[in-house]
Amino acid sequence: MSITPKGMSVLELYRLYRENNLIVNRRYQRKLVWGKSEKASLIQSILLKYPIPLILFGKFKEGKDMYEIIDGMQRLNAIFSFIENQFSIGDKFFDVTQHPLANELSNQGIFKKNNTNADNLLNAQECVDFLEYSLAVTIYETNSKKDIEDVFNRINSNGKHLSAQEVRQAGVTSNFAELVRSLGSEIRGDVSREIIPLTEMPEISIDYKSIDLGYGVLAEDTFWCNQGIIKNSDLRESTDEQLLADIILSIALEKPFAAKKENFDSYYGKGDTDKSDEIELAVKRYGTENLRQDIKATLSHLQNSINSLTSKELGNDQKNYLRRILSRDGGVSNPVKEPFYTLFMAFYDLIIKDSKEPFDYQGIFNAVTGLMEKIQVSSSITTDKRTKNINLTKGLIQNYFKSSKSTTRSSGSYAIDLENYLRRSKTEAPNYDFKQGLLSLNSSSRVFDSNCFNKICQNIAAMANLGKDKKGYIFLGISDTEKDTKLIEKLDKISAPTFFPFAIVGIEREARIQGITLDQYMLQISRKIRESKLPEWLKTSINTALTPITYHDHTVLMIEIKAGKEPVWYENKLYIRDGHEKQPQQLSGEKISAVYSLF
Repeated sequence: MSITPKGMSVLELYRLYRENNLIVNRRYQRKLVWGKSEKASLIQSILLKYPIPLILFGKFKEGKDMYEIIDGMQRLNAIFSFIENQFSIGDKFFDVTQHPLANELSNQGIFKKNNTNADNLLNAQECVDFLEYSLAVTIYETNSKKDIEDVFNRINSNGKHLSAQEVRQAGVTSNFAELVRSLGSEIRGDVSREIIPLTEMPEISIDYKSIDLGYGVLAEDTFWCNQGIIKNSDLRESTDEQLLADIILSIALEKPFAAKKENFDSYYGKGDTDKSDEIELAVKRYGTENLRQDIKATLSHLQNSINSLTSKELGNDQKNYLRRILSRDGGVSNPVKEPFYTLFMAFYDLIIKDSKEPFDYQGIFNAVTGLMEKIQVSSSITTDKRTKNINLTKGLIQNYFKSSKSTTRSSGSYAIDLENYLRRSKTEAPNYDFKQGLLSLNSSSRVFDSNCFNKICQNIAAMANLGKDKKGYIFLGISDTEKDTKLIEKLDKISAPTFFPFAIVGIEREARIQGITLDQYMLQISRKIRESKLPEWLKTSINTALTPITYHDHTVLMIEIKAGKEPVWYENKLYIRDGHEKQPQQLSGEKISAVYSLF
């Protein structure tokens, strides 16, 4: 087997990139993290014809001509994003017209060309030299996924540009490490399939306003940064995943984790003492999915506690609310990672262990105001200190929890729940609505139906007006008319299982029509909700609780709407759902006061 480096031009690599033949394995690859200065430095080296470090690809001997990036993802992204005018060198952009493929893609709207004058473009010869620059590339051929993972681990586990958590995670594919990664993605909102082309990495990488890299996940919008638990820059260094690892270790090992660097390292199998088998056994004993669901359930309750507070109680800005509450002086200067850990674990004990649920949100946050002053916080984090902190916090908030009437169940029971929802919709019609999907049923143009989405937003607002503590549900992927069902089966070539008068048509078919994965489509729906004109607390509450339900191999997306403490207005209008009427009704005059009386 030859692994001798060979030269590959920027021109050739860009073609592979745009043909989606350069791929990334998200099980062990980190996100795009280079800033513009790092990217610019690399491009300058190429323009000066200096050598740059070797690029390493993995390729399966019997597979297609696709190359898995083992080392060099940040460099390749820098090169390709420079070609596509995402940044300049000094005031000079790449002249897209000098590259036929890039020019064609720009004209198609795949990326936006920078419209500037010739003085701000590289000249023709500079563009040619850039495209002809030869990078040293090694292609490692094997038929073993494990071989590629091992090579990645050896190369990246000690990289100087990696954070401590990224060094731990690099190349580790244990159940524990995978749970940390996947939970991190779910909470941040960058869920994707395991293997993706490099072209999709920007969409699931982290950006924030001060660096403006054009990536798809804005740090300020994530729960971790929005609530001041960690800094924006910390999110790009996977501090959120270290916090999740901390929580998982504490729950699975059944005692608060002594969160020191050497202890984290040991449970990832990278410290002086290898304890990776201990956490693997603990995760399996608890149940990986049970652990995932319990953590998500606890976090959802905590988020909902924040979101359920009215704007009057929070002021006009919910941002940094937890930081303001938990910090010593009510300021927003420093993150509150340790107080958050303490509050989360207190919530976990009460909700999961004691089967309780919060009912007085204001009481909870009044009780933990200035929590950092009340608990022991120091550079030396020990199990004993954390145990005392959690018990103290439970004592502060337990009176604002009540016994829960429902039990925490795994996602495997959702199919049973779906049938119950369908049954209950007959007697509780205002609380339920069903949509076949978000694409039109026009055979010649299957495109996003903006009118349909607007109706969904009106229904969300109407269900949020059912009254205090009421809930409503909208299901995407269910047809409630025979006419639509037959048309969908014909257009999308599916067979829809039925339950009573409902047909479960699923939303996978709409993902296929758009040429994207189901995960990407659900992320798209989540973002459309986030971009809507619904109130911020309601959008956050909805996106936190979006639930995919698999029923007879079809996936339905359940949108759960929880009413707040006051009526919801959408586009300056007040809507309700009245009886068995499918369409939300707009109210005026004295009928508006009737809705307010429900709260």
